[in-house]
Amino acid sequence: MTLRQYPIMLLPTDRKTEVERLAELYMAAQIIPASKRDDAFHVAYATVFELDILVSWNFKHLANVRRETLFLAVNESEGYRHPLRLMPPIGVEDEDRR
Repeated sequence: MTLRQYPIMLLPTDRKTEVERLAELYMAAQIIPASKRDDAFHVAYATVFELDILVSWNFKHLANVRRETLFLAVNESEGYRHPLRLMPPIGVEDEDRR
């Protein structure tokens, strides 16, 4: 499959400060190590813009139930109520198959 076969959504950067603050909270809560700052930003961006699913092969820092629970706890404490799922690509069903 090529990248062209997947829809690409470009998200605005007008809430950059909000995303940065939330990413810092994830690292302060030791959900994501500071050395994996990009992972924290991915989750923060998905949270701020209320995405339903963040797809990743990164089982250590992103796509696992324990971390998902920790991220959701921080999100709720910061007023983010939209649930974000962290899943590997194999866990996401193809909508066309339904």
